Amino acid sequence: MKPFQVAMPKTVSQASRLQQEESAPFLAAGTDLLARIKEYVTVPDLVIDLKRIDGFHGITSDERGVWIGALTSMREVAEHAAIRDGFPALSETIENAATPQIRNMATIGGNLCQQPRCWYLRHEGYSCVKNGGTGCWAREGENEFHAVFGNKVCAVTHPSNAAPVLVAYDAVIEIQGDGKTREVAAEHFFVTPEQDPRKEVNLAAGEMVTRILLPGENQTTRWGYSEAREKQSFDWALASVTVLLDRGGRAGENRVVFGAVSPAPLRRKDLEKILADGANDPDRISQLQQKVGEGATPLSQNGYKVPMLQGLIAKAVRMAHGQKEG
Repeated sequence: MKPFQVAMPKTVSQASRLQQEESAPFLAAGTDLLARIKEYVTVPDLVIDLKRIDGFHGITSDERGVWIGALTSMREVAEHAAIRDGFPALSETIENAATPQIRNMATIGGNLCQQPRCWYLRHEGYSCVKNGGTGCWAREGENEFHAVFGNKVCAVTHPSNAAPVLVAYDAVIEIQGDGKTREVAAEHFFVTPEQDPRKEVNLAAGEMVTRILLPGENQTTRWGYSEAREKQSFDWALASVTVLLDRGGRAGENRVVFGAVSPAPLRRKDLEKILADGANDPDRISQLQQKVGEGATPLSQNGYKVPMLQGLIAKAVRMAHGQKEG
């Protein structure tokens, strides 16, 4: 690992200006960044540690909903009463992510902004469209864990398990830069390779995620989350499905979002409409399963993700309707 210096700004403005001047990466807990530095994927001379900045930690509530500081640990998010009670899909999802040690360290902001786990991207010997080169090695190479949707420019999958759930809740991402604050809907926070292959999230130079809002109007007790992994002890999802029904008590206001099968969380409005059209029954679930693969372009080794999604959506829908798996 190449030696680097660490800056510890005390304000957002200081961190923002420093990042723009030095093109240095921000450091939250470092569970992703330090791994990339060790692998020589990222070779910075300077890293900007955000942990000394006030206002980035903790969970609060107001008339809009629940606010989560970007540097709040994943464990704190999963265990907080306001999230367990009002947004249980997020709590459940995080509780099943990674390991207890990583959840104690990793932050919710870092989880959203981490880089994809594509082995071509993370190997110093490969040049691809995502790191400044051209083409996508995974399209013709080893692609077992890569995207089956939106994979024509780049076949990475977004690694955050929390991201699809936040999209389903219509979470709001608060972003600050040098003296400026803006809010972006979670659905528009994640950037696809077609939009910009060099980016994963909607952040300009000097900007950072400061808080995440879970809108109170989108709470629901009718939810389901299902995912599949290669190994259950500790692994990233091969595919996931988040289902929210009747958000805020509004009949027919549903969300279906896929994770780990595309470069950004994939909302499926066509499946949401099917859920709004009728009651839960085997025919309805079969209809959902038949449409799951529409728009998919599987690669040579990852076609299994389509039938996997068919099983996961059936499980998530039954869970949302209060049916336990046998």
